[in-house]
Amino acid sequence: MGVVRSGDRASGANRIRAEFGERVAFPAAARVGTRHVYAMGALAALLFGYDNGIIGAAILFIPRDLPFSPALEGVVVSAAAGGAMVGALGSGPAADRHGRQWVLLAAGVVFTFGALGAGAAGSVPVLVLFRFILGLGIGIASVLVPLYLAEMAPAQDRGVITSLNQYMIIVGTVLSSAIGYGLGFLGSWRWMFWIGVFPALVLTVGMIAVPDTPRSLVRRGHAEQGRAVLMGLRGDAARAEGEFAELMALERQQRDTPTRGRLSARWVRRLLVLGGLLAIFQQITGIGAMAYIPTVLAGFGMSTRTALLFGFLNGLLNILTIALIVRAKVVDRRGRKPVLLAGLVGMSASLFALGAAALILPVQSRALFVIAMAAFVVFTNTFSATWGPVLWVVLAEIFPLATRGVAMAIATLFNWLTQVLVSLTFPPFTALAGAGMVFLAYAATGVVIFPIVWWMVPETRQRSLESLEAAFCTGAH
Repeated sequence: MGVVRSGDRASGANRIRAEFGERVAFPAAARVGTRHVYAMGALAALLFGYDNGIIGAAILFIPRDLPFSPALEGVVVSAAAGGAMVGALGSGPAADRHGRQWVLLAAGVVFTFGALGAGAAGSVPVLVLFRFILGLGIGIASVLVPLYLAEMAPAQDRGVITSLNQYMIIVGTVLSSAIGYGLGFLGSWRWMFWIGVFPALVLTVGMIAVPDTPRSLVRRGHAEQGRAVLMGLRGDAARAEGEFAELMALERQQRDTPTRGRLSARWVRRLLVLGGLLAIFQQITGIGAMAYIPTVLAGFGMSTRTALLFGFLNGLLNILTIALIVRAKVVDRRGRKPVLLAGLVGMSASLFALGAAALILPVQSRALFVIAMAAFVVFTNTFSATWGPVLWVVLAEIFPLATRGVAMAIATLFNWLTQVLVSLTFPPFTALAGAGMVFLAYAATGVVIFPIVWWMVPETRQRSLESLEAAFCTGAH
């Protein structure tokens, strides 16, 4: 199977007409509002960040109205993660069958229903149920947002556009911190959930107005619509026709070879292993333990209020960091692999400094306090600029079109499972060995991962999704 090169694109439209006839005639297409398309996809990521983060503030005030034990508190907090795993696993096959657009619209409905119910809950079981429903929306967004953005974006900008996923997750998380802090003075935990209804409604209505991705439309037998959407997105007939020629050539080859691209194919299984490993690596480098930053800082002598304020301010800095990365198009200019490797260096170095300081310096010393804050700033901002967005860029690029949704869902499930595992094990491991040893272990993990990433991860920048699939299938990447 060959790759369609740029020199072949001029005759791409003629080849498509000759083979597929009038079914893919080239009608005039109105220009699709690309900013609207990307904004709607990214809005689901904002809801991911908001609904995942708001429980941190709400849980401080819920016991005033719904008394519960510490064990039930853990159930309320973790219910969203359970829902996210279910939502992630189910959304991929649904997206392959029904399209990316409608599954994202369904996520808007789920977010709306979940936020309304959580805010109105009159008992702990009801609150757990609606937190689980919110988790379903979070899981759908974690799979579909990078998938939708990557399939809509042109090859040369796919990294930066797909990075909007992580950027908006951080924006949503910081927004939840700000709203939680503001409403905290009133103790109004119900409105903390209800405020999430408004962007969820915008997402639901907005997804009706945007198209499905050209690749999903072609895959599901709507080639003419896919071509029209592609023409509208690119606004350049020659460029759109060349890209469409690659897409139709891939569809023809998949039609002629029904097993091509299925999960049973050896080359697809290799990519699935790679995606699963990268999803696991993102969490075991230590980011899953960063939810405990206020607890760690309080143990080093910082007041609880100051620790919460540090988390909020550091979140604002994360937004600025990833905004600069997106604006500079680092992921598309430097490549995926170099950014991932640089991220491992920065994250491991910061955690090594923190772990060593925690072992050497007296607890609650000023030096330890300063080193801890600096290490957390370096770690979280490095993650936000590298592994945070780039993992989802790579996952959205490497899987074949025929099973992209399913494969993305499987990799995302591994990510959620690892996140839950890291979150659950951090407190007992810290109690057993101390924070210093735990952070040193995370730093060592990054060192071990480095050669694996260097060896296994292919470079995907500046290449169309179709040419990548052709290269992976033939082993020519």
